[in-house]
Amino acid sequence: MALDDDGGGPAMRDEIVIDDSGGERRRAFRRRLPFGRGAILIVGDRSHIVGVADLSITGAYLTSRAPVAAGETHELRLLILPSRVAVALKVEIIRVAAAEHESSDHPRGVAVRFVDLDEEARRILAAFIAREPRPKAS
Repeated sequence: MALDDDGGGPAMRDEIVIDDSGGERRRAFRRRLPFGRGAILIVGDRSHIVGVADLSITGAYLTSRAPVAAGETHELRLLILPSRVAVALKVEIIRVAAAEHESSDHPRGVAVRFVDLDEEARRILAAFIAREPRPKAS
C-alpha cells in the first residue's frame, strides 16, 4: 500500500493538544491523509490492510478492525510515494477504538507508536510529513 502527496499540511511542527481535563501538551505534527491511503499491519502470521488516517514521526492512527490489543507490538509496512521507498516499522498498539468513531478525524481503528525508529526511517518519515501536498488538478 502506498502513501502519496494528496493530503497533509504545509510544514512539520509541534501541535498543541488539549486533553480531556483541559490541560495542554505538545505532540509531533501529524500529517492527515485522505481516505484510502493504506499500509499493511503484520499481526503474527497475518497481513491486514489498514488505512492511515494520520502520520507523524512518532506514530500513526490506523483505520482497521485487525484483532489487536493495547500493549502489543507488530510491524507496519508503508510505501512512501512518489519516491517509492518501502519502510517497515515496529509499532506498539497504544489505543484501540473498536466500537465507535472517536471523531471525524479518527474513525474506528488503532493508535500506534513507532518503536526503535532508526535514523533512516525517521528521515524518510520526516521528509514525507513536511512535504507540501501536490496541487489538485482542476
